Amino acid sequence: MDTISMWTIIAFVLNLLLAIAMVISERKSVQSVFAWLSLLAFFPIVGFVLYIIFGNGLGIRTRRMLKRTNMVNIGNRKELEAMIKNHNYKFDERTAELVEKYDELIKFNYNWASSILTDNNSIQFFADGKEQFDALKKDIVAARNHIHLDYYILAHDKFGKEIINLCTQKLSEGVSVKIIIDSLGSITTRKRHFKKFIKAGGEFREFFPPILPFKMLNFKMNYRNHRKIAVIDGKIGYLGGVNLRADHLGYDKKLTPWRDAHIRIEGLSVSALQIVFLSDWRFSTNDQKYPLKYLKKDYFPEPNIDGKCPVQIITSGPSNDKAEIKNALVKMITMAKKSIIIQTPYFVPDQVYIDSLKLAIASGIEVQLMIPKIPDKKLVYNASLSYVRELVKLGAKVYLYKGFLHAKTMIIDDEICTIGTCNSDNRSFYLNFEINAIVYNEEFTKTVLKSIEIDTKNSVEFKNNTHIPWFRRFKMAFSRLFTPLL
Repeated sequence: MDTISMWTIIAFVLNLLLAIAMVISERKSVQSVFAWLSLLAFFPIVGFVLYIIFGNGLGIRTRRMLKRTNMVNIGNRKELEAMIKNHNYKFDERTAELVEKYDELIKFNYNWASSILTDNNSIQFFADGKEQFDALKKDIVAARNHIHLDYYILAHDKFGKEIINLCTQKLSEGVSVKIIIDSLGSITTRKRHFKKFIKAGGEFREFFPPILPFKMLNFKMNYRNHRKIAVIDGKIGYLGGVNLRADHLGYDKKLTPWRDAHIRIEGLSVSALQIVFLSDWRFSTNDQKYPLKYLKKDYFPEPNIDGKCPVQIITSGPSNDKAEIKNALVKMITMAKKSIIIQTPYFVPDQVYIDSLKLAIASGIEVQLMIPKIPDKKLVYNASLSYVRELVKLGAKVYLYKGFLHAKTMIIDDEICTIGTCNSDNRSFYLNFEINAIVYNEEFTKTVLKSIEIDTKNSVEFKNNTHIPWFRRFKMAFSRLFTPLL
């Protein structure tokens, strides 16, 4: 037997064993399993390597650890229920009507995602990354007790360095600082870049760190902490799409204008953001002890603000099969009576999500979708256009933003909205750790809506008769085959 034949037999046996293990033990969707099996069949060696790197599951040990370090799982569910029942909501008449109208959604998010509705929040909306960055810097400078940052990307560029330097300065003022970055998202950032920060007393961790110093040598690289969270003194919180990197602030000529969606919160929902951060921190530090040291007033101060925005903070991730944020989005779609507006950089949904949109269109509900005109990932973009064509044929209005649209936004009936880190794709739905806020306030929703109206003027409509060359249609159809893997 020659060498080529031997390696061919080895590859066949390995792929066969991998396929059997995938079918029997993996908790992936049928579509995802079929896509991986197809890749293994047509590209045996490449498929095997890609699966080991990207398709391998989290494993029982990692899932258990995520559960043990989750602050929500540690709390008593009866105490959470008591908080809801005993809380004295102070809504104005219109907000009270909205809360009552969307009571079914609120209860679903509580029962499915352990998300508590908080009423006394004040929220500032940012459509521009530079404005959000300046606001974040100002709050960091004003911090008096602690700064907690949890970012998918904190780049080693001018802006990432500025944030690290500011945090290092705050350490000298007696402010404690904890920073988490995603290892793959912050691929150019190394621990050595935090040398002065750590020496000054700062704490730094990578979420799913790589093996040895090599960032790409990471068997969990398919599972990314895609969250962008900042908590300042337990009183101010940030979440949304803006990462700490130049292109997110509009400094990449190829992807300009850059349009995003980010929010700054003051109020009780900051405590929910704090819980998410501390859960990620405990996992990153392998802290599985009862977290008494984190349950202190410095981290969870009484909010001294009379806000008017009821908010639910929802998280999701691959540690379970509940797809909390995706199902919250689907629930919102099914509750719409007049209109659904979606902004997303990637539109590669699963069947349940797109079917819910199709049902809405068929029910006479106006569906508007906006994606970028300038792609940053061509394979994903071609797949997105394939799904876009489906919705346009059914009657949806689709707009291509003349720039790069990074906002992850949904508005229902011009009344409530959600903003966060979750894209309309399978990666965000099932593979990434994500966070979204649902805001039950018409005034705030109209602020977001005005921004989208400006975006629409800076877009071109993708119509049913839009000419697409045959080779582009082929690429769209081919890219769609890999939807479960994107």
